Amino acid sequence: MYMKQKKKSLFSLFLALMMVAGLMQGMTVETKAATNSVQAGPFTLSRDSGAIVEGVDYTYGQYKYGSRNSLTILTDDITIAMDENAEPTSDIIELGEFSKPPLDSFSKVTFSNLKLKSYYDNVLSYVDNIHITLVGRNELVSVKKESTTYGNFAIFGYGSVTIENSPNGSLYATGDGLGWGALCSSSSYGKNDARITIGDAMSMKSSTAMMADISELTDTPKTWTNCIAVNNNGDYRERGFAKTLLIGEWKHSHTWSYAVDEGKDGSRILAACSGLEDCNEKDASLWLSLSAENTDYDGTAKAANITTSEDWKRLNLPVPEIVYYLSGTDTKTNSDNSGAEAVGGAPKLPGSYKAQISVGTDTKATKEFTITCKHGEWVETVSDFYLKTAATCTAPAVYYRSCKLCGAKGTETFTSGNPLGHDFSNNAEVCRREGCNEKNPDYKPATPVIIEGAGGEWTKESGATLRFRSDAGISSFLRVEVDGTVVDAKNYTVTEGSTIVTFTAEYLESLATGKHTVAIVSSISGEEKKATAEFTVAKKADTTSGNSTPNTEQTTAQKTKTLKTGDESPVGYLLVLLVLCGAAVVFTGKKGYLK
Repeated sequence: MYMKQKKKSLFSLFLALMMVAGLMQGMTVETKAATNSVQAGPFTLSRDSGAIVEGVDYTYGQYKYGSRNSLTILTDDITIAMDENAEPTSDIIELGEFSKPPLDSFSKVTFSNLKLKSYYDNVLSYVDNIHITLVGRNELVSVKKESTTYGNFAIFGYGSVTIENSPNGSLYATGDGLGWGALCSSSSYGKNDARITIGDAMSMKSSTAMMADISELTDTPKTWTNCIAVNNNGDYRERGFAKTLLIGEWKHSHTWSYAVDEGKDGSRILAACSGLEDCNEKDASLWLSLSAENTDYDGTAKAANITTSEDWKRLNLPVPEIVYYLSGTDTKTNSDNSGAEAVGGAPKLPGSYKAQISVGTDTKATKEFTITCKHGEWVETVSDFYLKTAATCTAPAVYYRSCKLCGAKGTETFTSGNPLGHDFSNNAEVCRREGCNEKNPDYKPATPVIIEGAGGEWTKESGATLRFRSDAGISSFLRVEVDGTVVDAKNYTVTEGSTIVTFTAEYLESLATGKHTVAIVSSISGEEKKATAEFTVAKKADTTSGNSTPNTEQTTAQKTKTLKTGDESPVGYLLVLLVLCGAAVVFTGKKGYLK
């Protein structure tokens, strides 16, 4: 009984552990899926609570027209955000999915620091009445193609569009000035009573590029039919579209672009503000200039200079570091090629150089200059830097003379040291120094040796071959001798490595038993040299002597004994072990039963 209860307890514990493991796995999956922030192209999508799921709440992919991508929002309460320092994107935002009325039913979306700039519309709304809340600085710029008569809209709604109150948000929307208007809700292609509404407590004004001003909105919402107009005349064709709108509190911020002033030999850079809305900082008073003078060498670094206009200083525009190069190259100066203290630093040594600065993304100004030395005195300095040719076996090293003032190489040379002399070490046949082929007058050709097979033994009637290897090259091979007699070439083969001679079994059978001498003869430096070794030819082994017949009676008795006792059989051990295990199980069971 006790054993049964114990088994039940263990089984229950096992099931409990399995259930806990399953629950933990499920919790892990759920946590991973429950994200309320996702990335879609340049956009970050988020909501205060609840997961955002691709295909349910949004899609992101190729727009059906043109080459740009589309972010399509499918549900409520999603914030579409971009990094405030990001570059404008050409992607389009679609609110809902395109269809003829009835339009999509969700109503809320938030724009946060969006920067859209492209041809045609930036935002398309297929929602019955979309409420857009502004956070941060949002810039929607619809650019007109040169090949078209009109541009499009920053926001185009097939249903009504409402810009909700947001004291910390703003919107710059433009239809490219000469294009269509900034915002439009279509009663022709979408909802019949589509409207544009700007929420209460929001200011709105036109830029100076507008044809007329729009009064600021302060306390109450204001609604337009079709498009926001530059005046309140009934017919939009007479009143005109508002091409550019500033909605919310908007403070102009400079966005600087830079260009090289071609009238100043490429050494001056001009700056202009390309930020949204009008800016007064777009004239030629914003400049930075790079200058450098040709100078004489005096052992000091020769730095270029940067000067800026007062307006450049006032606006705190960037002043870059100067980087120096060897003239006409992309090689930066360094201590070896120019004497500069650091890579790209101001040069010291005579030569032609280029000073360069970079402003903005890739706007470069350059200035060429030269450092000249008069070279008053030339001296002899032994250094690798001035080495013309190294010493040889028969000639000393040759060096260039150098300027005592600047260290520059001259054209005149001098010699230093003694010739190296020939290297015939280790009985070299020719001089070991590179480029020298002088023959050693005292050269003595080395005698080759047998490096494999010496002392070998071959047995009669074995059918085997026998090989010997000489360290002489195979190209120098002449012949083979055994016991002083030249061996016919049909009785051996010669292979490379250095020289390998392999005797045939038939030839070896012809030799008498006992010791023999083999000689592999090679031509070394025109002389015959022999690599020699001894080998032995042995008699065939006698297999008839001795008692090779096994004692059948004894063997049988041994086998019988083994089978009877099983003393050395692992099977016997296994059988005994199994019997003991079975007895233990029976005993344990009875014990538990008795309990």
